[in-house]
Amino acid sequence: MKLRTQISILLIVFAVLLSGIVFAGFQLNKESVIDRQLDETTQHSERIAAGLDTRLEGLKRTVRLQATNPAIAAHGTPQQHYALKTMVNETTFNGVSVIHRNGTMTGIAAGLDPETRSELIGSDFSNRHYFQRARNGETYISAPVVADSGNYIVTISTPIYRDGAVVGTLNAALHLQDSSIFRMASKTANRDSSVFIRTQSGNQIYNRSAHLSSDPVTANATVNETGWIVQVQTSRNVLAGDLRTVTIYQFGGIGLVLALISGFGSILYTQILRYHRQLVRGFEALQRQEYGQQLAEEATGDWGQIFTAFNQLSQTLAEYEEERAKHRNELQQERDRFRRLFQSIPEPAVVVEYTGNKTLIHNVNETFEETFGYEASNAVGGDINDFIVPDGSLEEAESIDQLSSSGKQVTHEVRREAADGKRDFLLRSTPAVDGEDEVYFGVYIDITDRKQQKRELSKTNSVLSSVLENMPVGILIEDADRTITTANKKLLDILDVSLPPSELIGCEYAEIAATLKTQFADPDQFNERVNEIHSTRDAVFDEELLMADGRILARSYVSYSLPDGTGNIWLYQDITKNRQRERKLRETLEKTQELIQAESIDEAATIAVEIANQTLSFPLSSVHLERKGGELEPAAITDAFEEGVGDTPAYHRTADKSSIDKLVWDVYASGETRVLTDTGAETPETISGMPSSGGIIQPMTNHGVLVTLVDSPNRFDEFDQYLVELLGAILATTLDRINQKQQIESQRDNLDLLNQIVRHDIRNDLQILLGRLDLLAERANDAQSEHVNAALRCAENAVELTQSARELSEVLLQNGTDSKPISLNRVVRQQIEEIRSANTDAEITINGAIPDVMIRANEMFDSVIRNLLKNAIQHNDKQDPEITISAIDQKEYVQLRIADNGPGVRDAQKESIFGKGEKELESSGTGIGLYLVSTLIESYGGDVWVEDNNPRGAVFVIELVKDS
Repeated sequence: MKLRTQISILLIVFAVLLSGIVFAGFQLNKESVIDRQLDETTQHSERIAAGLDTRLEGLKRTVRLQATNPAIAAHGTPQQHYALKTMVNETTFNGVSVIHRNGTMTGIAAGLDPETRSELIGSDFSNRHYFQRARNGETYISAPVVADSGNYIVTISTPIYRDGAVVGTLNAALHLQDSSIFRMASKTANRDSSVFIRTQSGNQIYNRSAHLSSDPVTANATVNETGWIVQVQTSRNVLAGDLRTVTIYQFGGIGLVLALISGFGSILYTQILRYHRQLVRGFEALQRQEYGQQLAEEATGDWGQIFTAFNQLSQTLAEYEEERAKHRNELQQERDRFRRLFQSIPEPAVVVEYTGNKTLIHNVNETFEETFGYEASNAVGGDINDFIVPDGSLEEAESIDQLSSSGKQVTHEVRREAADGKRDFLLRSTPAVDGEDEVYFGVYIDITDRKQQKRELSKTNSVLSSVLENMPVGILIEDADRTITTANKKLLDILDVSLPPSELIGCEYAEIAATLKTQFADPDQFNERVNEIHSTRDAVFDEELLMADGRILARSYVSYSLPDGTGNIWLYQDITKNRQRERKLRETLEKTQELIQAESIDEAATIAVEIANQTLSFPLSSVHLERKGGELEPAAITDAFEEGVGDTPAYHRTADKSSIDKLVWDVYASGETRVLTDTGAETPETISGMPSSGGIIQPMTNHGVLVTLVDSPNRFDEFDQYLVELLGAILATTLDRINQKQQIESQRDNLDLLNQIVRHDIRNDLQILLGRLDLLAERANDAQSEHVNAALRCAENAVELTQSARELSEVLLQNGTDSKPISLNRVVRQQIEEIRSANTDAEITINGAIPDVMIRANEMFDSVIRNLLKNAIQHNDKQDPEITISAIDQKEYVQLRIADNGPGVRDAQKESIFGKGEKELESSGTGIGLYLVSTLIESYGGDVWVEDNNPRGAVFVIELVKDS
């Protein structure tokens, strides 16, 4: 074979080999394109997963924030239901509920009909996993659950704390198909991609399908908050253009190689082939993005320049890639930092772009959404002035926007429309750059409360200044350096300091103390006390100071904390008159004790005049009482009063208008106190012979008047008038008591006389009458017996009436209960035997046993049992009355029950049956027996009432105090 053929064959072999290398290199480039698409798909799935994490974390924060609302923890109240409805309306949640820590649902708001909601309230949800996790202190997102509608629902639960303890859980339900979290998260993927989200168990809860090829590029990512799997699929058709370009270059490169081999076969045979292989390897490294590769083989000529250029290109690409990666990392870190900072700002924050006629929103933080009530998805892209600027403030807002867009930092107070109404904000804006757009960053600081507090503080300061100047006490305030910061005019008046308050401000207390000490009774003690007070920390005390002029000052001292030490507040008040009044009131009350205990009218009047003269300092005093019609006679009078008028005066109703009689009788008749401040001017004729300058005439109801006069001007004031009125009222009350006592004693005498007549004269005559009627009944024939028996019944009723009247009068004549231990068993059995002997037709039984206990009563207790037994027989409509007696022994009381089989007592009569004379029309009783029972039982400290018997009749119950 010829050398040319051999070379040709060799060149063909090299050509085929080199073409294969070029083909393989570009084939690797194709795979790199596919790998790049896989990386982009993976980044899409990871961004979606990160977006879902961010959104779910925001929902968890929203639930935790709502759980701090006090109304949420008010289980079962309208406030709780309103708070739950408000949460549903203001958030993306489809329903919220509150479960008590014991597992009982106490509130729900989810658009349910009343019947369904009523069934859920009070149901037990303690077996719910999300409730158990939240009760243990965790904010938990549940696994999606399929509802009847086919919709997937997740529940976000968080504990409700009150005073550090979990009192329940707040549970927010989110319908995933209706929620915007998937749609917002999937926006990061391009339109040619399919997005699927599945739970850990494989259930698909979201999909956004696109028309893809049969072999799409697929990537998965995990949502950290829930463990959901996000799958993104991208069609390989997206790579078609890049692959065609790579293919063209691929075949073009092969053709070029063949051409070069054909043209320069000999060169390829010697050195160029070797250089070419090195160059190919270098390009293959670049294709793999292995930048910085150097061709170490030394070459000459063009190959040397090519190698040098390749090395420079490789090094430049390496430096560029390194710089680009660094810049990309820094940019990503900066964006992440800004995003975190932006969302963590506690005030509403917004990024806007001013376009000349609109201020478009680029981004808002969560606080902006909560404050103004607009979600970021609805706000971004809109004009911020259309959302939050109230009517009438648009021109101001546009001028602020223009100023901000000029690149200047702006701080301005504005009023904006928040979710809960108009509020005041401090707007701070600064220029910023968002990609290629020139935007500015704004923060709205809510100053509504601060402005309100400022207005209230200004108002409070004004009020305090006014109060300070009008306080009835002197006020002096020192700071931590003992420098006077506040003093009012009253202080200077009390301390007799001839300086305006303004000249005291800034002085040290020691300076004014040196001036003040001379006014006190003991100056040295005053100085020592001031030094002692200043050396005391956190002190609060009150003390009294005696002045040199005899006045008494009350001084209060309070120390309070300041940042640089302790300040002091001094309060001074002249209490001289108060102490004098306290002494006079104390002495008056002590003297009135003797007045209250007076036994006669004259004694009471004499004591009252002595108090008016000696204690109240009214030397011209007298008490005049109406003892005859039309005349007030003196019951007691001071010597000075009698000396002043000459004779003891008596005031007459029919006297002339110009006389003192008219003045006194007007006071007595009207019942209104008359104060005379200048008797010479007011009553020149009536007091003309009396050394009086003024006084008080005090009426005493229907008894008379108390006259108290002074012999010099300005001798009494309103407090003295109060004491005179008090003395007159006490005297009138004492006279009422004495009169009532006298009337009671007279009534008791009359009642005692009546009792004697009833007990002796009338009762003796009735007993004789009964005896004669008994004899007559034995001798009467049948026609006469009916009349004799009727007379006997009337006589027996009259005897019973005298017995009841006698017992009632004895009760009324008692001076007290005079109770003593009485055997309940003995009295009950004794009265039963007496009733049985007189009423053979009545059947009386004892149910159980009557306790052998002692009760607090007296000898009249026999009549209580007797009247109750007779009442049960007399009011019984049966021919054979049946009476059952039982008793219940309690700790402090014993209850006796007397039941009958009669007609019973109507409900309307049960309260009034124990009144005087209360009886049925057909009753043969006197009507005072039950009243006597009630009166005696109440005097023993017990109680009596009536109940219904079963099947018919009444039960009279008496409750008696046991003897201890």
